[in-house]
Amino acid sequence: MMSRKFLFLAVFSILGLSAFSQMSADRIYFGVKGGMGLSWAKYSELKNRDPKMLFGGVGGVFAEFEFGENRLFSIRPEVDWLSRGTKISDSDLDYKLKAKYVDVRLPLIFNFGDYQSVRPYVYVAPVVGFVRGGDISLTEHGMDYKVDVSEANMANTYFAGAVGAGVKIPIHLNGGKRLQFALEANYQYGFTDTYSDMEKSGEAIAVNRFWYDIRGNRKLQGLEITASLSVPLSIFKRTPKKKVVEPVYVPEPVVVEEKPVVEEKPCYTLEEIMELLGKGESITGKTICAIDIINFEFDKSTIKKESYPYLDKIVRLMKNTPIHVVVRGHTDNVGDADYNMELSKKRAEAVYNYLLKAGVESSHLSYEYYGMTRPISTNDTPEGRLMNRRVEFEITE
Repeated sequence: MMSRKFLFLAVFSILGLSAFSQMSADRIYFGVKGGMGLSWAKYSELKNRDPKMLFGGVGGVFAEFEFGENRLFSIRPEVDWLSRGTKISDSDLDYKLKAKYVDVRLPLIFNFGDYQSVRPYVYVAPVVGFVRGGDISLTEHGMDYKVDVSEANMANTYFAGAVGAGVKIPIHLNGGKRLQFALEANYQYGFTDTYSDMEKSGEAIAVNRFWYDIRGNRKLQGLEITASLSVPLSIFKRTPKKKVVEPVYVPEPVVVEEKPVVEEKPCYTLEEIMELLGKGESITGKTICAIDIINFEFDKSTIKKESYPYLDKIVRLMKNTPIHVVVRGHTDNVGDADYNMELSKKRAEAVYNYLLKAGVESSHLSYEYYGMTRPISTNDTPEGRLMNRRVEFEITE
């Protein structure tokens, strides 16, 4: 029995390590679950008796691995501790079976909706259970009988299938991290006979016909309602605080007439660019950063109307000067890296299309996108993330 437990745990460990090695840390969750269960037995040959449900607790630990672009599929290897059994209370009989199990389960889950919002899910799961204790008690015609199930009255291994449904509720934290709370219900159907060899051979008393005449089979079924809380593996990664240092360009000394050293900035406002033009200075190679000026609808690439006047100023600048501009889209680090890369692409493309429709020559315009890979400030504060969610206009020749 112990060797079987170690075999199943080893297989689950290999599955987990294999999935872990191929996935990003924000797609792997570790969690705990707890709740209540109802179980009962189905006897194939039990005459004039009415088995009742037995209440019990359930708790467990699990790891969940999410797959696909929208994380529609996931697997959740888990180990659970619970009890299963039944009871029969008649005028001449008081019988109670309560066996303690440790289960190894592998739910195969299909999720609905956006993974960053509340989403329902359904699953199917194979279940392998191992008896770890419990007892059977029997009072009949004034005679009492009680025995540990692991000694006489229970098959060591239990095989079943489960179907379930639930809902996942994300809990967002500062810094883009999130926990996941879930409520779930499932039904389990036992495939295997739980009579022990000792019951069948007559060495142990059973509640089926005469004490030493076992016939048919005894299969367990159950219902569970549980709640769980899990955290992504990425929550354990520490994000180092970044200091924003503006680069300073120091030209090499040359023998020319003395000129003041110009401090090159990584970002200019549109007003500063217009001031440089007014002084007759070159603006080639400089970048205009539109921080908190060009805004989009939440989690979309639709430009808000209040951003149009600023974009129209960019249009006038390009029409009145022979400059070329590269539109660059950036995001902060809230959310998945792939998702942010795609969002920055769509937003840069939206600004690019706006300028084209306003009359800017396509030969003077292009766009690029970088997601959250090029922050200019820390992502640990709301102010820093605001600076990183930006659209830039790099001026080229």
